[in-house]
Formats: sequence, C-alpha cells, structure tokens
Amino acid sequence: MADIQDLTFEENYFDSADGVHRCRYIAAIPKGEIKGAVQISHGMCEYIDRYRDFMAYLAQNGFAAFGNDHLGHGKTAADPADLGYFSPENGWQNAVADLHTLTKIMKKRFPALPFFMVGHSMGSFLARAYALRHGSECRSFIFIGTADGFESAAADIIEKGAGFAGRLTSKLTGKETNLGRAAITAMLTQGEILKKVKGERYRSELLNKLGFGRNNERIENCRTEYDWISRDEEIVEKYAADQLCTFIFTVNGFINLAEVLWYVSNDKWYTNLRKDLPLLLLAGDADPVGNYGKGVRSVYEKLCEYRCDASMKLYEGARHELLNELCREEVYGDILEFIGANLSD
Repeated sequence: MADIQDLTFEENYFDSADGVHRCRYIAAIPKGEIKGAVQISHGMCEYIDRYRDFMAYLAQNGFAAFGNDHLGHGKTAADPADLGYFSPENGWQNAVADLHTLTKIMKKRFPALPFFMVGHSMGSFLARAYALRHGSECRSFIFIGTADGFESAAADIIEKGAGFAGRLTSKLTGKETNLGRAAITAMLTQGEILKKVKGERYRSELLNKLGFGRNNERIENCRTEYDWISRDEEIVEKYAADQLCTFIFTVNGFINLAEVLWYVSNDKWYTNLRKDLPLLLLAGDADPVGNYGKGVRSVYEKLCEYRCDASMKLYEGARHELLNELCREEVYGDILEFIGANLSD
C-alpha cells in the first residue's frame, strides 16, 4: 500500500454520454515526477473506489491513475433504482463513450504523458470495445478477468440440449459453436422477451443464474455466494456486505452486458483491432468467468491468430478479482512491468 503522503486522491464529475447522468470519477495523483497515466475500467456490480489500493500503488510508482463509475454503478447511479441500468438506448456504447470522455479529461491535464488502460471483467469488455474504437489513445491495454462468452452457462446449455439454449446452439455453425457465445445469444433472446413482458428495469433471477449461477460450483466449503471472486475471505465479506456490489442487474443491464461481450467476441473485433497495439491478458486459472483459463486462452489464441501483439498470464489457483486476490502484489508488479516496458514508442 502506498504512503498517502506520496499522492493525493481527487473526486470529480463529468456529463455522461447518455445525456442524463453525471459520471463520477476519482484520481490518484503522484506528488513527484509523473511518468504516465493509467485509466481503469471497473467490473460489473462494483465501483471505482474498490480500486483505490491499486491506484495508490500506481501513483507511488509514478503513474497518475484515473477511473470512473460506469453507468448503473457507484455514485454515477443517481438512485438505487439505477443500479444495474445503463440507458434506454446505446447503453454499453454510452459507457465506452464515457471512458473516452475521461481519457480526454486526463489528456487535457497531462497532454505529454503516455496513456494506458486497465479493464477488469465487464470493464475489460468495455476496454476491448474502446481499444477498437479509440485504440490510438492508449499506448497499451491490460484486460483482467476477461471472457469469450458466458462460460458459466455452458454447462446448462449442455444439460438442456433439447431445450431453448440447445436449439440455439444447434443453429450455430463454424467458430460460433462456442457454447459461451451460445449463452450470450440465450441471454440476449431471453432479455428481449423479459423486456417486453416485465420492462427493462426488471431484475431477473433467470438472467442472473444464466450468467453467474455456476460460479461457485468448483469451490469446496463455500461460505457465501460470492466466494468465486477471491480466495481472500476479508475481500469477499466486504463485497457481500456492500449494497453497491450485491444488486442484481436489470434486464437492460444484462442485455447491454451481453451485447458488448458479443461485440468483442466477434471475428470483426479481432480483424479490425490494431496489430501493433500491445495487449496483456491476465486471469486466474480458477476464475469461472474465464472458464478456468480456457476462455481467456481462447481470446489470446484468437488474438495471435489475427496477428495481434498479445501476451497472457494465468495465475495458479486465483479466482476472478486478481487485483483483490491473495497474489495481488504479484499481479500489481506484472502490470507495472508491462506498462513500464511500453512507456516509449
């Protein structure tokens, strides 16, 4: 943990691309020389303050660190009813546009610095979309806990092969027979049905189960429904007690989550991504979101297939939140080393 005397934490707001909300962001600014700037894109059902320790670490090592609460999260959600809700139209696109707005704020303040982006989980999906749309803004990208589909739902699709999801799978051909992507299709289809019947602010246990219902199945002696996020029991307990983390996404939120994951899992994303853009994929091999390393490796192998500048590291025994895992000091160091290696052109 950084000495607080070595940095200052700041808080501010900007207008969201949705035209309604004010996006809240925080920044950790070193008091000494600043070598670069790092933007953080947080995950689903959390908020940027959970990254304060990591941001302080970056600041202690000479990097200004910024991050905003996405639409439907943290203090950007003006009302508890907004938690897990993006916007009536272009929800995930607005979240990516908000990331770009924060980049412009950062660059106005530090125009001469090299910029980097770190995205975790859902935040990695948004960062992957950002890398395609605004790749020239950053020197490199780090994707943590990313995925190739809703991997935890794949077993349900197999078990219910004669049912709805199985029929979806049977219609897919070639590379699209990936079960994680079939689960994306199932979530999108079910989401649209629920949207018409229940409304887009409805919170569906069905969609929540489809996306995350099997996340604890390989963990022995589970204490909470959130054990899959980390082996650090204190982290899990704090998460489980935090109302800004334990809400269920609205139908609108799940549709946007599935849409952005579909967008970055499509061959067009790999085809159009800059080939000279350094990318680092980090995940735990006990992370169900990345199918215990298999989904992350699938993303990495596709990046290599499309001749992208990608590297990958899997951490043995680590679960979903690498920045909150027992091995987080190693993860912090690996990220700092990767950023440092890309400081110059």
